Order: sequence, then structure tokens, then C-alpha cells
Amino acid sequence: MIRNAAKSRQYRSVEEIGESSRSTGEFSSSQSLDSAIAMERIPQPQNLMDSRQQNRAVVLFSITSMLLFADQNLMSPNLTAIAEDFGFDEEERDRRLGGDISLAFFLLGAPASFVIGCLADTADRSLVFAWTVLIGEGACFLNYWTTTYQSLYVCRAITGFSLGGALPLIYSILGDLFAAEDRHRVSAIVSFGCGAGISVGQAIAGYIGPTFGWRLPFLLVSIPAVLLGFAVLWFVEDPPRGQMEQAVLDRNLEDGIALVSVPSEPNVAFHEVSDEKVLVSTELHPTTTDMIPDTFLDDGILQDSHTWVYYFRTLQTLLSTPTMVLALIQGATGCVPWGILNVYLTDYLSEDRGFSVEVATTVLMCFGIGNTLGLVLGGSYGSRLYKIDNRYPALLAGSMAILGCIPFWLLINTVDSSTPFWLVVLIAGLAGFGTGPTGAIVKATVTNISLPRTRGQAFALFTLTDDFGKGLGPYFVSLLIVRMGGRLAAFNVGLTGWICCGIFNLAMYFTVAKDESWIQAQVASGV
Repeated sequence: MIRNAAKSRQYRSVEEIGESSRSTGEFSSSQSLDSAIAMERIPQPQNLMDSRQQNRAVVLFSITSMLLFADQNLMSPNLTAIAEDFGFDEEERDRRLGGDISLAFFLLGAPASFVIGCLADTADRSLVFAWTVLIGEGACFLNYWTTTYQSLYVCRAITGFSLGGALPLIYSILGDLFAAEDRHRVSAIVSFGCGAGISVGQAIAGYIGPTFGWRLPFLLVSIPAVLLGFAVLWFVEDPPRGQMEQAVLDRNLEDGIALVSVPSEPNVAFHEVSDEKVLVSTELHPTTTDMIPDTFLDDGILQDSHTWVYYFRTLQTLLSTPTMVLALIQGATGCVPWGILNVYLTDYLSEDRGFSVEVATTVLMCFGIGNTLGLVLGGSYGSRLYKIDNRYPALLAGSMAILGCIPFWLLINTVDSSTPFWLVVLIAGLAGFGTGPTGAIVKATVTNISLPRTRGQAFALFTLTDDFGKGLGPYFVSLLIVRMGGRLAAFNVGLTGWICCGIFNLAMYFTVAKDESWIQAQVASGV
């Protein structure tokens, strides 16, 4: 199998490193050379991952992300049709279908995100990813047979498991496949999949739903999503944690060594084997290896990542990192306008502004195209700005988020069926373009300010307030609609969330350089 072949290429046997070192007896049975990251002296440093492995991972994760986000948007174009099917009035439509189901999506997905985030730091991430997608998209598949609101509610809640859990795994793996200067570009590609999912989900539901019923789109999205989840299991090898950190790469260049991964067992110790340095690393799964900073191995705590103390210290460290806190806050404030977009806007344009469902869907697709262009800007120019100064991408992210509020306000308040279609398309595209750069840049930043061993938990937190927070955003919007007596007023208040999001992104300019330097110092001290 391809997965086994890749594994055999990635993991060298100890005999290749130096059979003679076994006879020295320097390794006890509990500290076997069979569980090691060996740093073998060679003429030129090598990267464990070749470009084909990297590209394959990015493509599979991008397409899977697209389908997961498409799933999240399958109800939006047909809210009114679903409400009529269940006998709901307009207020129940917005509250029960738009708000309560989104809240259920969040309530199950949030704890799933934390649990899977912890697994992302310890277990075989490809395997966990496949099961995560299967559970969530299996529930999406069952939506086709729902006949009551209660069954729809349960299925949508379980679907939140896949979106809440998949993103921490994706960014944890990609953080170990790409160096810091490449992460803005890679984050943009995956974020493109997330943004495209909005358009794809809206398109599938908006074009197919009015003719074939609102249930069929759930089948069309869930089946390929499950297949892609298992494609990741077979074709994406779980990379050694920390191999692409700058401190590791710099040290390898200085020492003229390359990391050679060997299947591991739980133990951490430094040893000398002949003249070669060997680091034996703590691991839960035999296909993953890691370099753990001394910060997490002090105070007599054994090298055991199962302990609750380890997870508590990880959470404490993340929440004491200023840039991480700003990233969480910007995501929380931005989830409200994303809730308007993901759940309400298509139905709002068709029911309140006079468009047909198909035309309203096309408008949202134009937003998605603009968002894609914004992601390209965030990925390409974010990487260029990062190479000049790692503080500059935050300025691009913050300013674009604020500027994007202007066309989005016009889309909500001034556009209707009498507006020239070219102008509607232009406004929607500009609104999408403004929202694009921020996501790609912030995700790359979170990767750069988190330790390789804790990156899964970092993205579990981040997903809670950012990508997955978009599932909670519609619930807040539904409360605003009831409180303010209508959609328009609620949407205008919710829009201010992107202004706050932009401000917090701008604030990262003052914190990110120090936080990245601290991370690299910790990685260097643990190597």
C-alpha cells in the first residue's frame, strides 16, 4: 500500500544508523533505539518530506475542507423551504433553523475540537482525521432521511463533530510539513478550500434544492467528504512533529545533520551513540516523533503526555501568549458577521430584497470568488511581508478586514432586485475580497506562535472562536433579530464584528515578533 511504502521510506531502521552502537549497552530496554529521532551526520541536510508528499497533503486537505464548509452552508439557501416543510413561521424559521441548529452544531463540535486537538498532539493524526470526518459526515448523510425537526437537529449537531475536529488536525499536520515562511501560502490554499466551501454549499443547495428538494444536497456533499477523509489516511503520512521549525532547521544546517525518523515508544532522553547524537522522544503512536521543549518536562513530571497536568500547562501557556489571545478575540468578534453570511444572507436576499433563490445564490458565489482572490492576496503578499518583517502581515489582515465592511454594508442595505446585476456582482466580490486575507494570515500566525507539540490544542482553541465560531455566530444573529425586531437592523449591528476583528488583528503587530522568538527559543532548547 502507498501508506506503508511511505512509512518505510520515512522511518529508517536503527541498523542503518549504526548497528555497532547497540552493543555498547547505552540504551536500556525502556529507552530503546527503536524509538528515536536520530540526527545522522551527512554531507548535506535533507528534508524528511518531499514536495510530492507536501502537495498531496495540501490538495487533499483543501478539498476536504471545502466539503466540510459546504456541509455547513447546505441549509442557508432553503431556510424558507425547510420552514414550510416543518410548519414554522418567519420567527421560528430564523430562531429554530438559523439559530438553534447552529448552536447545537457548536455545542457538540466545541468539546470535539478540544478532544481531537489533544489527540492531534499525541496520536496518529491521519487516522484521527479519517474517523473525525466519518463521524460528522455520516450524520450529514443521514439528513436525507430526516422527517422531523428533532431528527434534523440531532443530525446537524453531530455534523459539527467533523468541522470542529478536522481543522486542528489539518493545521497541526501542515505546520510540520512546511517552514514558517511558507505557512501563509499554505494556509491561504487551505483557507481557499474553506471559502470555496461557502460557495459550493450555497450553489449545490441553491440550484438543486428548489428543484429536487432541500435534502438531496446533503447526500451530494457527505459521500465524497467521507471518501476524501479516508484518502488522507492512506496517502498523507503523519510527519514528525517539529521537523520544520526554524530553530531545528538552523541547528541542522550548523551541525551538518538531517533528521532521520525511526518508529518510537514512550521515552525521552539524550544519548551519545558512537559520535552520533540521538534524541529519544516521547510518543503515543509508533508513526510519530517529536522534539519536546524542556518547559514541559520539568518539576518531576515524567515524559508522559497523557497527564492532565500536561494539558493544563499547555492551555496555560497558550493563553499567556499575547498574540494567541488576540487571535482568539478577533475570531470571536468576526464570527457574528460570518453567521449572517453563512446562514441568513441567501434567504435574506431572496425573501427580503426580491431576488430569486438562484440569483441570490449566484450573488453569494460572487462573494466566494472575491474571497478567493482575497485569500491569494493574504497568502502571497502575507509570505512576502513576513520575509521582510514578521509583524507586517498583521497590518494587511487588520486593514483588509475593516475595509471589507464597506461593500458588505452596501450589500445588506442598498442592493435589491432593481439594482443592476453587474453592480451587485461588484459589491459582493469586493466584500468577499476584503474578508479573504485575514483568515489565511491569522492561521499562519497561530502556527508560528505555537509549539509543535501543542499545535493541535492551539488550533482547537482557535477553531472554537474562529472557523467553528462561525457556527455559533448565527445563534447570536438570531437573538439580535428577535431583540431588534427584524433582520436588517440585526445585520447592521452584527457587521461591526468585522471592525473589531480588524482592530485586534492590527494589535498583533505589537506582539507577534516577541512571541515567535520565544517559540523558536523553546524549540532550540529542546533539541
